[in-house]
Amino acid sequence: MAIVLLLGACAQDRAPRTNEERSLQATFPVTLNDDDGVKVTVEARPRRIVTFAPSMTEIVFALGLGERVVGVSGEYDDYPSEAAQIERIGGAGDFGVDPNVEKVVELEPDLFLTIAGGDLWKEELRDLGVPVFTLNATDFADLLGDIQVIGRLTGAADQAAALVADMRKRSEAVAASAGGDAQVACFFEVGFDPLLTVGPNTFVFDILERAGCEPVSAEANTDYPEWSVEQLVADPPQVYLVTDDTGVTPEDIAGRPGFAAIRAVAEGRVEVVDGDLVTRPGPRIVEGLELLARLMRQG
Repeated sequence: MAIVLLLGACAQDRAPRTNEERSLQATFPVTLNDDDGVKVTVEARPRRIVTFAPSMTEIVFALGLGERVVGVSGEYDDYPSEAAQIERIGGAGDFGVDPNVEKVVELEPDLFLTIAGGDLWKEELRDLGVPVFTLNATDFADLLGDIQVIGRLTGAADQAAALVADMRKRSEAVAASAGGDAQVACFFEVGFDPLLTVGPNTFVFDILERAGCEPVSAEANTDYPEWSVEQLVADPPQVYLVTDDTGVTPEDIAGRPGFAAIRAVAEGRVEVVDGDLVTRPGPRIVEGLELLARLMRQG
C-alpha cells in the first residue's frame, strides 16, 4: 500500500504532458545529413543550443527558441537584441574565427549549429560528443530548406513551416511587384583595394537577381571576383550597391580615381544598404529583398 501511495504521489507531481510535448517526444531521435555530408543524430529535443553564425542565431530566435541558445559566435550575433547577452564562444584559432572548444564543452550543448568551414575544430567537437550540424545556404530556396531542417532538428517543425511560408509569400510579392519590368543593371561592392564583387554562384547574387537587379558581374567565374573601374565604365551599372558595415559613403566612392566616370556614380545612384539584410542568410533576408526591389525601381 505504501508503494502504491508513493507512486501515486509521484504521478501527481508530474505535470501532464501537452499534445505539443507528446508530438515533440515522438519526433526524436532525428538523423539527418548536413551540408558537410556528415550524418548527425539528435537524440532528443535540444535544450542547450550553440549557434556559431549570426544567421543561425537569427533563425533559432525566429523559431521561438531563443531561450535555448546558450552560446553564440561573437559580437555580430546582434539580432535580436537578446542575442547580444548570450555567452560568446568564438575568437580562437590563428585567425580568431574558431570556437573555443573548452568553452563549448563547458556549455554542454545538445546541438551546435554552424556554417561551412572549420573541418578540424568540427571534428574535435564531434570527438568530444558535441552534435555539430553544418548548413550553408547557397541561394534563397536553399535557405528556406535550411530553416525547415533546423525546425526538424529542434522540434520546431511547425514554426519553421510557418516562417518559410511567410518568407516565400513575401518573396513572391517582390517578384510580382516587378511584373514585366526589365532587370536593372547593378554592381555590388564586397570590398575595395582591390575592388571585389559577387559571382553568379553566391547567395548574394541570387538575392540581387530576385530583387530585380542584373549584376554586371554575371560572367564572372569565381565567387568573389576582382573587378576594375574600366570594366564598370565599359559595362555600366545603373545602381552601385555597398553595405553599411564597410563604412564607405557615396562621397567616398565618387572620390576614388576614375569612379566618377561610372554611370551609377555620375548619376548619384550609389546606395548604401544594411549589410545584415542583404548578405546574412536568415529570416530577415526578405526585408533585404524588399529593400533592394525598392531601390531598383527608383530613378
